[in-house]
Amino acid sequence: MDCIQWNVPPLPQLATIGHGVWTPSMQHFRRAFEVYDVIVVRSGCLYMMEEGKKYEIKPGHLLLLEPGLSHEGYRPCEEETELIWFHIKHDSGQQRVSSDDIPWSLVLRNGTDQDIVPADQQIYLPKFGCFELDDVWAILLEMVRLHKNLMVGSALELQAAFFRLLAHLQGLIRGTATESSAGRLAASVTAYLRKHAEEPFQPLQLEEMFHFNHDYITRCLKRETGMSPLEYLRHIRMDK
Repeated sequence: MDCIQWNVPPLPQLATIGHGVWTPSMQHFRRAFEVYDVIVVRSGCLYMMEEGKKYEIKPGHLLLLEPGLSHEGYRPCEEETELIWFHIKHDSGQQRVSSDDIPWSLVLRNGTDQDIVPADQQIYLPKFGCFELDDVWAILLEMVRLHKNLMVGSALELQAAFFRLLAHLQGLIRGTATESSAGRLAASVTAYLRKHAEEPFQPLQLEEMFHFNHDYITRCLKRETGMSPLEYLRHIRMDK
């Protein structure tokens, strides 16, 4: 699955959100602007095209349209179509990645009392796909309700719901990702290191345990966690 990777900071911001029911013959107009436009369909079907690539957004489907790229409807709705759309403003870098290449176990730097800026991190959202969206739809309806009656006292509540939505969408990606053989090996090695954290580090023992040479084990672990086996072991010990 194609995903959009955002670098943070800064954090993305919710610009606006809306709920609508499109009747047959309605069709999205052509435009391009500098925000992400996310469309989630509950029923019916919306026919969208981005830079010539066509998408049929059916029930349970989500499409993330990217800033600066032209999008439009390439045919009108043929049935009543319920959807929620929302716009996201994000002013940092992005790239397209496969869900299978996301290093979910990558260990991020912990902050210290010397830090005055947050550490670099990443957020992942699906570009297009079909998901179990009942929980997502519930969050979206809550956001629509808060947005319609927006007040000073509820503005932060709306943003909190927005970040719950981002976390849930990222969780959907992780649930559909197919773990690679390297990822499975890294998961086994990290579990082994956590279990034997008090024992001396022995590269040959890792080779005998997993039937791969130490260089290959190190490459797999670095891809998934950003650390070599010894660095990961030190990280575990420091946490303890």
